[in-house]
Order: sequence, then structure tokens, then C-alpha cells
Amino acid sequence: MPVQVYKAPSGLKEFRREVVEARRETILDYVEKVKPIVNDVAAKGYEAVRKYSEELDGVSLDNPVISKQDARAAFEDLPGNIQQAFRIIADSLWRFHSSSKPPETWVPGARLVWAPLKKVGVYAPGGKHPYPSTVLHTVIPARAAGVLEVAVATPPCGKCGKWPVNQLMLAAAYVAGADKVYAIGGAQAIAAMAYGAKPVEEVDIIVGPGNFYVQAAKLLVSGIVGIDMIAGPTELAVVADETADPTRIAWDMLAEAEHGPLSVAVLFTDNENLGEEVANIIEKEMKGDNELGVISIVISEDINQAISLADEMAAEHLVAYLSRENRERILANPPRAGIISIGIPPALLDYAYGPSHVLPTNGAARWRGGLSVIDFTRLVTIAEGEPASELVQASILLARLEGFENHAKSLENLQIGEG
Repeated sequence: MPVQVYKAPSGLKEFRREVVEARRETILDYVEKVKPIVNDVAAKGYEAVRKYSEELDGVSLDNPVISKQDARAAFEDLPGNIQQAFRIIADSLWRFHSSSKPPETWVPGARLVWAPLKKVGVYAPGGKHPYPSTVLHTVIPARAAGVLEVAVATPPCGKCGKWPVNQLMLAAAYVAGADKVYAIGGAQAIAAMAYGAKPVEEVDIIVGPGNFYVQAAKLLVSGIVGIDMIAGPTELAVVADETADPTRIAWDMLAEAEHGPLSVAVLFTDNENLGEEVANIIEKEMKGDNELGVISIVISEDINQAISLADEMAAEHLVAYLSRENRERILANPPRAGIISIGIPPALLDYAYGPSHVLPTNGAARWRGGLSVIDFTRLVTIAEGEPASELVQASILLARLEGFENHAKSLENLQIGEG
């Protein structure tokens, strides 16, 4: 697919229709397809899980639980350079997330305490392209938050020799600190962790990416357990001016498009020459690869419009290649995006830089950021102290206005000072 170029102002309507709106495929289309699986697992437990694993993955396991000891064996069986890479990345992620947990805070009349969740379920895609990086990027922030028990579900693998799942997934689970791994994939894995399907234990929250079926299952169980977000295909917005290196931009966009035909990568620039150079490099390197995602370039009228369009897109990743002056525009009023990098390639963020690569897509960056320790904690407000008399009297009046006489009498029996 050739690079599509849109030029402001005439091309913006077409860009919004063909790129921004087209990516927002509704997850509701998949909910009805996975509802029978979720309901079956909720009713029949692991019997249903095993049935769907055999039907959909071609693997039937009496016991899907893989212990921490087996995960360690999978790690130690890897070549030394892979072990070292896993540890380097894990250390970087741990430093970032362990430093980002909010502290206990005192506010007037109360303490705010961030208490860790007890049980977390992680879904990590396997299949044709397993993602050990996702295991690291989900389990480590949970551990940094102080979660007591973390389980990872990933699809079973009938062609992985002595390992029930891909060896790299097991190794990553060990390095990240997971307590156990379930050799279960798809909607049945989500349902099992939500409702419990012995030996699969129910959890407090389910996090992690996955295909539309997995995300639809997460949506279905979101009233039973917490979920992080509905994460769709990857997205990249690049904002660049005339100081940017077109080769770096092109490879950043090709890297994101490598995630598959549903991924989206867009360059917003006010420099038409830069746009042409980037397009030429990309088309030369694509070499007829039909598995790449949608790659587009938008030529804006000025750099402020480029930044505004990136904000409107609210992409998963936003990378800025700008002069010092124009960088200040980004820093002063950050556009909406799952994560913003100033000259840092998104591919490094996908692996080792520190923040989790589990990020909001489909415009969800309008209201939340990426997965973090906050997703694995609950904010507990502890009210204590002696309330002021004027607060009590005002509350008594409001209680009676709302028709709650017992509330008013409860407050009238409160023995307080004058505050």
C-alpha cells in the first residue's frame, strides 16, 4: 500500500475520514461473538476452558498451571545473551515503575493511601508472534505496586517441545516475577481469570493487550473484575519540522506499521520537502509488504496545526522531532497521547526504556495514559480527626432537604467541639 499524503487545508476532511475515524472499529462487533464462550466458562469452569482450548488452539491440557520453578527452568535453558537482555530490560522497567508509585498523602481531614491489589491476571499474546516483552511490561509494574499474586495467561503451544507455552513467554514470566503461568489463550483465558475456573483462580483485575476477541471478553467481564483498557491495534503520530532526520522518521513509522495491517502511523509536518523525503524512503523500504499497516503523511499549514492534529488523533504513541523552540510548544501543553517521546524512538519504548508499552488506543488517550503502578493500586481515603461544627450543621440541613431524617439525627448525636 503506497504512502497516502494529505495536504491542509483541503485534505484534512479526507484524512479524518480515511484514517482517524476508520481506525475506531467498535469492539461491540466482537462482544456477541465471545459472549457464549464467556458465559460457558462462567457456568462450567475449567471443563469449558479445556473445550475451547482444544477447539481454538488444538491443545487440551488437564492442568494448565505452569509453576514458577518451570518458568525458571525455561529461562535458564536460554542462551546467555538472551538471559542478559531479559535482565537488562527487566531492571530498567523496575527502576521506572518502582520510582513512580504515589506516596501516602495527608489532605485536610484525611489520609490518601495507595493500597496494592491482591491478585492480578495478565494476558500476554502468544500464537504466531509471542510477545515476551508484554509479560515484562505488565508483570513488573504490578510487582512494583506491591501486588501479592500475579498470574500470566498465554496461549498453549502444541509445537513447543517440552514447554506447554512458548519458552520465551515462560522465561519472561520468571524474570518479571510472576507467580504462575496459565497455558490458556483467547476469550476463555479472560473468563477463567474473571470468574475462576479451578485450577485457574479469579483475580481482581485483568490487564494486557490481545486481539479483538480478547478485548471484547475483557469488556464483558469488566463488571466482575477490573480491567486496564480496551487496547486495539498500535498507533503512532509523529510531529516533525525541518530540523528532523527523514530516515529516522521513516523507520519509526515502518516499525509501528510492522505490527500488522490494522496499525496506523501518521507524520504531521509543516515541511512539504520533509514529507516527500519520508514518503520516498518508506516506499523504497516497504518492498510490497502487504502486512504493514496504514502509513500516512499530513502536510499542515504550520507547526501549531501539526501539533493540534496530533492532539486530535490522540494516538497511542506520539514522537516529536522538533527544534528546541518547537519542542517547548509540546512541553508547555502536551498533546493527548498514550505516551510522548521527544526524539526517543517508539521501538525503544516498546522494549526497554521504562514505561509500559501497554497504552491506550482508538482515541482512549483522551482520558487516560499507559499502564502504570496506579492501575495495580486502589486509592483508599481514610477520614479521621474532629470535624468542624459548621460542616456538621450544614450537613444536617442538607440531609433534611434530601429527605434523610436518620442522617440528620445521626449527625445531631455527634459530639464535637467548635472546630
